[in-house]
Amino acid sequence: TTFNSVAIGWHNFIKRSFILDASNNILDINGTLLIVVSMKEESTAVFVPQNPLLNTIQEMFNDDKTADVCFEVANGADEVEKDEQIAGGSTSFHAHTLILKKCAPMLADLVSNGGEKGGMISVQVSDVQPDIFRHLLWYVYGGKTAEDTLKAHAKDIIDAADKYSIVNLKLEAEAAYVESTTFTAENVLDNLLYADATNLALLKEAAIDFIAGNGEQIIDEVTFSLIPGRLMKDLVVATTRRVKESKNEVTTDMKLMRVSELRRKLNEKGLDVDGSREAMIASLIRSESVGINATLLEAEDELNEDEDENNAEEE
Repeated sequence: TTFNSVAIGWHNFIKRSFILDASNNILDINGTLLIVVSMKEESTAVFVPQNPLLNTIQEMFNDDKTADVCFEVANGADEVEKDEQIAGGSTSFHAHTLILKKCAPMLADLVSNGGEKGGMISVQVSDVQPDIFRHLLWYVYGGKTAEDTLKAHAKDIIDAADKYSIVNLKLEAEAAYVESTTFTAENVLDNLLYADATNLALLKEAAIDFIAGNGEQIIDEVTFSLIPGRLMKDLVVATTRRVKESKNEVTTDMKLMRVSELRRKLNEKGLDVDGSREAMIASLIRSESVGINATLLEAEDELNEDEDENNAEEE
């Protein structure tokens, strides 16, 4: 390559005859020349460590030296983690009242005020297995439960998270359960009734989608009299949405939106993402109504201010 009559680049190149010479064993059996290019990019960005707050909080998990609460979780048949203390038929989990109040209010409500000032408060828990309670508490401290663990213990985690209102963990376990479940004519009704009883909108949507798309397969297998009448609306929604999706039609009608989209919109507005489709839609409609009213009030205030300024100028 030349630039302003000055040659730039490499001057020494391998000769074509050398490449074609079979004795040099450069080409493969198909006569192809393989060229491997390695590139190294110099890092110019300044390294700044992340905020250590999350790691600090996680280091406080089950720390009996700084904790002021001890949950005594009754042992069941399941094995418990080896790093928890086992005594008297229960597993001890240490926690901090302040973290519980901010991240798990219903667990905080279990903490009585009967303990001595500055002493450890003991709380008995008998309705959750120790290994499941550990996942709950670890999540409260900012921890992440492995995907395979969520799938293996999905229902137990869902039930416990629902009981103690740890909503995001419940939704994560629900998503893992839906992803790992293969719906069949034999299990779809059980999953649908479980979803309805536990307020699992995503699981309910998946079960009803299966029913809507596999009518011939389940018509003689499912006892439809066991399906609550209130779920018929969900079935109509699923059927209507299925028709629109088959035509590649995009809809902005909230009544036809999927659960994940409704939850995303609620989360963006800082609203509760747990609940039935109807509850989520109603919450979004109320939020939009409040927003419209607020906009109208702002516009009215601006008009009043303009009117006051005009009156002042006339005077």
